[in-house]
This record gives sequence, C-alpha cells and structure tokens, in this order.
Amino acid sequence: MIRIDYSELDAAILARLTKGPANFTELQSGDVRDISEAIAKSEKNWKPAFRFVDSRLQALRKAGKIKYNSKQGWTLA
Repeated sequence: MIRIDYSELDAAILARLTKGPANFTELQSGDVRDISEAIAKSEKNWKPAFRFVDSRLQALRKAGKIKYNSKQGWTLA
C-alpha cells in the first residue's frame, strides 16, 4: 500500500483557515483545490479530490488543530 504525504494539503488547509472561518465549499478553492486535485490524479484508485480534503479535515480535527462550528464552519482550534 502506498502512503501519501498529506503535509502539503494539511498546510494549505491550515493556511486558508488563518484567514478566518470557512465552510467546506470555500475550502475547495485556490491551493487546497490544486493540491487535492494533484493527489487525486496521482492515485491508482482514483476518488474525487474533495474526498481527500474531507479526510484531511477530519484528521486535523481529531489532532486538535481545527474545529467545526455549524454557524461559522471550519476554524483553527
């Protein structure tokens, strides 16, 4: 099984959230979109790019780096 290095995608997500809260749709732009699309294209078992963003949001949330608020969206913890 090939391990994917998500550090660049994680950094892009965190950088976007330093600008303020963002919902999932807002995160699907700029560097985050570009990096997630590159990961999706490099995968043998291709899945949509937004699935990589979703999984990284959950990983960052579980690590205590970000949190979700239904009124604001994703924010830094």
